[in-house]
Amino acid sequence: MSWLDLTWATMGAASLTLGIVHLFIWRKQRSQYPHLLFFALGASIAACAAFELSMMRSATVQGYASALRWAQVPLLIAFLSMVGFVRLYFAAGRAWLAWAVCLIRLPVVALDFLTGANINFETISALQHVTLWRGAGFSVPVGTLNPWWSVAQLDNILLCAFLLDASVTLWRRGGSVERRRSVLVGGALILCVGCVVALSLGTFSGHLQLPTVVTPTFLVVALAMGYELGEDALRSAQLARDLRDSERRSELAAQAARLALWSWDVARGELWMNAIGRTLFGLAEVDQPDLEVLMAGVHADDRDRVRDAIDRTLRDGGSLEQEFRVALPGTATRWVVTRALLEREASEAGLLRGVTVDITERRRVEQEAAQQRNELAHLSRVAALGEMAGSLAHEINQPLMAILSNARAALRFMASEDGDLAEVRAILADIVEDDKRAGEVIHRLRALLRKGEVQRGLLDINHAVQEVLRLTRNELLNRGVVVTTQLAPDAPRVLGDRIQVQQVLLNLVINSCDAMAAAPGSQQLVVRTRPADGAGVEVSVSDSGHGISPADLERIFEPFVTSKEHGMGLGLSVCRTIVAAHGGRLWAESVDGKGATMRFTLPVEGVRQ
Repeated sequence: MSWLDLTWATMGAASLTLGIVHLFIWRKQRSQYPHLLFFALGASIAACAAFELSMMRSATVQGYASALRWAQVPLLIAFLSMVGFVRLYFAAGRAWLAWAVCLIRLPVVALDFLTGANINFETISALQHVTLWRGAGFSVPVGTLNPWWSVAQLDNILLCAFLLDASVTLWRRGGSVERRRSVLVGGALILCVGCVVALSLGTFSGHLQLPTVVTPTFLVVALAMGYELGEDALRSAQLARDLRDSERRSELAAQAARLALWSWDVARGELWMNAIGRTLFGLAEVDQPDLEVLMAGVHADDRDRVRDAIDRTLRDGGSLEQEFRVALPGTATRWVVTRALLEREASEAGLLRGVTVDITERRRVEQEAAQQRNELAHLSRVAALGEMAGSLAHEINQPLMAILSNARAALRFMASEDGDLAEVRAILADIVEDDKRAGEVIHRLRALLRKGEVQRGLLDINHAVQEVLRLTRNELLNRGVVVTTQLAPDAPRVLGDRIQVQQVLLNLVINSCDAMAAAPGSQQLVVRTRPADGAGVEVSVSDSGHGISPADLERIFEPFVTSKEHGMGLGLSVCRTIVAAHGGRLWAESVDGKGATMRFTLPVEGVRQ
C-alpha cells in the first residue's frame, strides 16, 4: 500500500469518525438534528473516499467508469445533508436556493446512470497512469465529456451560492459564536465545494492530472468542525461546572431558608424532592415517592382542592399556587404554601417544578395579629358607643316611657266598668310596637358590643348605612345635624363582617359630627354609596365642618393622633386597619373651610384592591 492509498484511507476514516461523534451527540440530544445530518455528511464523504480509492487503483476503463458512476450516490447524500445541516445549524440560507440545489441534484444522479459512461464522461477511451513521489501512482481517465456534465456544475455553483448566503446571514447577526461559525464552518464548506467545482473542471477537461476532487477538500470541513466541536465541548464543560455551582448554591440557599424543592415528571410519574421536603411530607423512608404517596400527607379536608389545582395546571398550563395543611401521624398539623410552574414541550406531558415553604409560624403570627386587631376594634366600638351613651339611653328610654304610659292607660280602661276593649287592644298594639323599637336598639347595641371572631359574609352596604343612621338618630337630632343619604340602588354586595363595617361607618359619622360642632352655620352630613371604579363599592361621609389641612390628610390615620380633648386617637387608625383587612382602602379628602369627606372602598368577593 502506497502513501497515497494510506492518505486517502485516513481522510475517509477521519470523515467517518467525525460523523460518528456527531451521531452519538444526536443520540443524547434527539432534538439536535444538525448533528444527525453531519453524520450523514461525514459518512457519505467516507463512501466517496472509498470510490475515489477504487478509481485510483483501477486498471480497466470499465472499473474506473463504474466507480465514478456509483460515486454520485454518496455525493447526492452529501449534498442533501449539507443543505439540511446548514439550514438547521446556521438557521439561515434562502429556502428557494436550498430547494434548487436538492431538486437539481436528483436528475444529475439519474443522468449519471442513463447517459454515457457517467455524468462526467460520455465515453472513456483509456486510462493514463500518473506516478508521484516515491512511486505512488494513480489512474486518470481520458475520454469525451458528457454534455449533461454542465447540469452537475450548475448544481455545484448553486450550492456555493446557498452556502455563501447562509454564512453572510449568520455573520450579520453579530454574535461572537455566530461569527465564528460563519467563518470556520461556513468558510470551510464554501472552500470545499468551490475546490470541488474548480478541480473537477480542470481534471475532467484534461488540464489537471489529479487522483480525485472531493475527499481532500472535505478534510478542511472536518478540521473546522473538529475545532467547533471542541469549542462546544469546552462550553458544555464550563456550563456543567456553572450548573453544578449553581445547584450547590441553590441547595445551600434552600437549606438556609428551609425550602422544600421538588419536581414531578408527569409522563413517568417520578417525583423528586430534597431532604427538607421529604422530612416535611414524611417521605424520608420512601425510596421512590410518587404523587399518591405525597398526597397521603395532605390534610383530608384540603386534599381534593390540591388535586383539582394540580389537574387544572396540567390541563391549562401556567403556574400553581396553593396553601394547604400537612397532617402526618404523630405530628402537629402544619400549614405550607406551594408554588410551581409547568414546563413542557408540545409533544411532552410536562415537568412540574416547585418549591414548598412551611408557613405554620407565619399563620400563627397572623392569627395572633388578627385577634389583637379584633380586640382593638372591639375597644374602639365600646369607646364610640360610650360617647353616645346619653343619646342611646334616650333612644331606649323613649319606647320604655311610651310602654309605661300605654300600660297605665290600659289599666285605667280595664278598671272602669264601661271599658272599651277595642281601645285596650289598640293600646296593647302600641305597647308591642314600642317594645320592638326598644328591642331593636338593644339588639344593635349588643351586636356592636359583642366580642367575637370575625364573621364574613355577603353584605348589603346600603342596609348597613341605614342601620348605623338609625342607631345614631337621637345623637344626630341632639346635635342638630341634618342627614342626607344618596344610596346607589345598583351598589354591589360585598364580602365583609357586618359589625366591623358598621363600626367604620359609626366612627366616621361621629367624627363628622364632632368636626361640625365648632363650625358656624348649618350642620350638613351626606352619606353616599356608589359602585367603585373596578369591582366593589365606595362609601363616602361628607360634613360641612372646617375641613382638614393638607398636611394632616394622612396624619389623622396614625395611632394616638387626635384633635379631641378626651379622644384616644385610635378611631381612624382602627378604621383603616379594618378596611385594609377587608381588601379595601380608606382615605380623606378636604377643601379647607368647606368640610371634609372620608371615603372607603370594599371589594366584591374574590377581588383585592
